Amino acid sequence: MEDARAGVPPSVGGLPSGLAERLLTNVHRFHAKAGRTLVSQGDTSTNVYVVLQGRLQVMLFSMDGREIILRDIAEGEVFGELAALDGLPRSATIVALSDCLLASIDAKSFCTAIAELPAASLWLARRLAGQIRDLTQRVFERHALRVRNRLHCELLRRCAAAGADEIRVPLQPSPTHAELASCIGTHREAVTREMGCLVKRGIIQQERRCIIVKDTRALAGLVRAVASDPGQ
Repeated sequence: MEDARAGVPPSVGGLPSGLAERLLTNVHRFHAKAGRTLVSQGDTSTNVYVVLQGRLQVMLFSMDGREIILRDIAEGEVFGELAALDGLPRSATIVALSDCLLASIDAKSFCTAIAELPAASLWLARRLAGQIRDLTQRVFERHALRVRNRLHCELLRRCAAAGADEIRVPLQPSPTHAELASCIGTHREAVTREMGCLVKRGIIQQERRCIIVKDTRALAGLVRAVASDPGQ
């Protein structure tokens, strides 16, 4: 029998041990090139995927083709569980940002494992609760904050996702201004203007294809200030 942990990144250690063994033994593993669409909004597929290597992006498309970026999916994370749980069409499109290695699990196997393993049920509940909290925060930001403040929040989120407690954090991979605009509901020019303001204040540094947050404490201070006074 194939080792359930063979070739699996350490970050998958976030899965309950029993669930990891159930899901990652004798599964279909496959490669996806950067740019490939793994799941399309409205699809009726129900498989669940574990990212063994690489990074993906979750997005929505409006009727007129406007792109809205929701979040990135990092190595070791799981996606596709909503359709597996409720059997409804896919709620978003997921595209590979880099070359990826993934494990594909059929919905029945996923749901059976969740039902039979108490630790897995709690893990899934906490995961879904975290997603609800994140979406609630983003809805608040979109409707209550100005563009500059939404950008500050998004940059700080990305610093936290980098897993670093350092004052100076390079964002890897660094988002383009167009990607940041899609995340916070504005246009690229507005992001470019506000990023320029942050550069002048010494909070960020922009190099070729790289954004470095030079002072996360100062950036967090901007976010805290607007949290106490959204109208500023």
